[in-house]
Amino acid sequence: MKKLFVITTPYFFCGEGEILSNLFREGMGCLHLRKPHCSRSALEKLILEIPSQYYSHIVLHDQFGLVANGNPYHFKGIHLNRRNNTIPNGFSGSISCSCHSLQEISENAKFDYRFLSPIFQSISKQGYGNGFPLDILWQASKTGLINEKVIALGGIDISTIPQLKDIAFGGVAVLGALWGQSPSEKEVNNIIKRFKSLELCLAIH
Repeated sequence: MKKLFVITTPYFFCGEGEILSNLFREGMGCLHLRKPHCSRSALEKLILEIPSQYYSHIVLHDQFGLVANGNPYHFKGIHLNRRNNTIPNGFSGSISCSCHSLQEISENAKFDYRFLSPIFQSISKQGYGNGFPLDILWQASKTGLINEKVIALGGIDISTIPQLKDIAFGGVAVLGALWGQSPSEKEVNNIIKRFKSLELCLAIH
């Protein structure tokens, strides 16, 4: 069964900490905490709203200073990107990165896992690429380039997950399919319902 990776919205919203906590209680295995250009204090405030027992399931995209000095929060790992592409000295944890071509997937094989995007037309980023032809992905899977350490991102929802059944991705990452257009604390039940639907879809396919 492919794993489900959840990426936060790029902005903070009211009730976010409680919703993330509820998703963890529902079985969310890995959260990519991505808040471009946020302050350390704002990110730390959100983190402190989440029970510490779930920190080992959180991967940071920003404010890598939080994992300095021995990773005191015991986060799962960090995700390298254009904003933050340097591994903190002495960091021990998972290291992942973003790739936008099969060549980049090959060049970054040393990392614990890699996001490949956009697989399909992005839900959260309108006009962000048209995705990869499925026959190209299938061929890359057949040769072993796409394997359990490559995670599909971009346009992933319950309608596109079945198309990846025969491609050896280790998991899928979701953003728009989970959060919708305007997430808020009033949407908590709908967000949890969408999370369960995505989990079920992965279990079936």
